[in-house]
Amino acid sequence: MKQDVDSIIRDLMDAGFIEYEAKVYLSLLQAHPASAYTISQNSGVPHSRVYDICRRLKKKGYAVSTGTNPETFSPLSPDELIDKIQRDNDTLTRKLNNSLHSISFSSDFDPVWNIQSREEALSKTREIIAQAKTSIYIGLWSEEFELLREELRKADQRGVDVFMLIYGHIDVDFGEAYFHDRDHLEDIFDQGRSIDLAADREICLSGILGEPGKTEMVWTRNIGLVHSIEGYIIHDFYLAELVEVMGNQVMVEHFGKNLSKLRDKFNRRH
Repeated sequence: MKQDVDSIIRDLMDAGFIEYEAKVYLSLLQAHPASAYTISQNSGVPHSRVYDICRRLKKKGYAVSTGTNPETFSPLSPDELIDKIQRDNDTLTRKLNNSLHSISFSSDFDPVWNIQSREEALSKTREIIAQAKTSIYIGLWSEEFELLREELRKADQRGVDVFMLIYGHIDVDFGEAYFHDRDHLEDIFDQGRSIDLAADREICLSGILGEPGKTEMVWTRNIGLVHSIEGYIIHDFYLAELVEVMGNQVMVEHFGKNLSKLRDKFNRRH
């Protein structure tokens, strides 16, 4: 039971109570109306502090008092307390939103955040897609596309321009999709599949999802990196358009299946 009480006290402190306020409130829930002497006995709060703590609870609207000799105190019910805390927090966050946005702010530092698990990477990808307002450029594999299909469809339905480069061939009935054959991509399978994403020219995510390898992915609002990732994806779209115009056979003759000759040329240096 003590462990439960300690946990509740910590939760109340997270909600803005100081420790003595939390202890007094809990003691009032167990026995009320109660005098300062009774509260001190039940809560462990020094008698000399009880009146001050009770008046603070009254001022916050968390307790009421009756009588004068002795003055006794009763708590707000748990349901009423939760409702009041929610209302107070809603009011506070609205005030903060207005006051903080009245201050001119421009960030001169946009950190790069590491993502270290596949689940976290997919969650962040969904978040970026869901918050996109104007444009999404994404390169991914058909397996991950299926996991993100509905989020991408919803973005398209709300008017976002959705451009997708998909490794593998799969039916897509929304946005603008380009497809990349998966032959001769064994080196990528060894490292794990990847996702590259840029949205609204404001945020990007890029890296390896893992399976079988380790997840190594980052996201950032750094404009330089956002533009680089977006440009990287767009160049794959350029290539897809060239293949469509020139014909796949011409590209294979010059550069090999899936540009294998070019990949061999540059990858041999690593």
